[in-house]
Amino acid sequence: MGLLDLAEQMVTGGGNADHARVAGGLVQELQARPGGFAGLVQAFLQNGMGGQVQQWSSGQTQPATQSEIENGLGGTGIIDRIAQRTGLSPGIVKAGLAVIVPVFVHHLISNNHVTPTGSPTGSPPEPGGLLRSVLGRLL
Repeated sequence: MGLLDLAEQMVTGGGNADHARVAGGLVQELQARPGGFAGLVQAFLQNGMGGQVQQWSSGQTQPATQSEIENGLGGTGIIDRIAQRTGLSPGIVKAGLAVIVPVFVHHLISNNHVTPTGSPTGSPPEPGGLLRSVLGRLL
């Protein structure tokens, strides 16, 4: 079963299917990138969003704005690649990431997969478990 299938399966009882597909697409995209999961945090830090990363890592996971997501991921191509993977429009992907990324970053940092400075710790998350955990908090 692929990550997008797992994400869709998790929302069969309700919830936002687009958010679930975006979360699955994000996990797939980060697995395929050289920077991996730490690359997500690094992108936000490098694009001047360190304050947001600090808030999210401390558990303040209220949704970001779409412009914060666009700024934080600027230059990475992640939004367009998730759109291609999922068949969703870039606008829907940004809306989904605005909800998902704060919870995702909090999970990565609070579970010691990535440091608050964006360094990998050597203990990458198991993708299916990460997806279940993040979607469990959102759905």
